[in-house]
Amino acid sequence: MQTSTPNTEWLESWLAEHTRTFVDEFGSFYAWLEGSHGGDTLLLWMSRPMLEKVLPQLPKRFKGRIVLGLDASEGHAAPFARALHWANPRWALVVMPGEGLGLAFPGGKEVAEGEWVPWHHPREARQLEVVLRPEFSYLEHRAYAPWEAPAPASLPTLVGPAVGAVGWERGIPTYGLGLVGLDRSLQTLLEAWRMC
Repeated sequence: MQTSTPNTEWLESWLAEHTRTFVDEFGSFYAWLEGSHGGDTLLLWMSRPMLEKVLPQLPKRFKGRIVLGLDASEGHAAPFARALHWANPRWALVVMPGEGLGLAFPGGKEVAEGEWVPWHHPREARQLEVVLRPEFSYLEHRAYAPWEAPAPASLPTLVGPAVGAVGWERGIPTYGLGLVGLDRSLQTLLEAWRMC
């Protein structure tokens, strides 16, 4: 589980005072940022500690809605799938280290703790039980399907997020977004998606 830093806790409190916020059963924190009329909804999904670096890079003006989703897990698919339910986005961006846009993931699975093999390896992926509270736990199937997507804009590329297939399987275009130069990359995507 990823814990909040004091700065992240302060920023979450600030967001709760200024926007509509919500914490789901997986411990994921959401903040709905409302832009002007006429745009769609974008989920910006990130690990909790990234909020401090992401928040200053967000656009001042945009159309539609940007939902900030703070992942309390170690990048698991189950909380991300739930985030797609709560945010109901047109697009999803998973913030990652690096620069540019994540357009593909080769697939992979964890067959024993810390032992990763390619997607088509015959061994079965392990099931990880994550206990969040005595009354709530979930199973994370440690198999992450390959996916590949066309580029919505001309940006440098990086390896996409492991959870990307979760979005694509639900009909939600899902990409990785590098933390380095996030403001410029996000602006380019918002222009391509007519959200600014």
